Amino acid sequence: MPIYEFRCKTCDSRFEEILRGADEAREVACPACGSAEVERLQSSFARAGCSKGEAFPSCSPRRGFS
Repeated sequence: MPIYEFRCKTCDSRFEEILRGADEAREVACPACGSAEVERLQSSFARAGCSKGEAFPSCSPRRGFS
């Protein structure tokens, strides 16, 4: 299930909401103030199990295709 990040246009708070495919059409309200004036933000994602600091990190133990 995707987790989306939102910002409230009324109180400027940021929050996350889990939305399934059918839920994406539903209205999301700010948990801090209850406003429906929210915008979905571009979120980055994390890659688990890979090394940091490499120019092109690889999750493969042999650093190539298996």
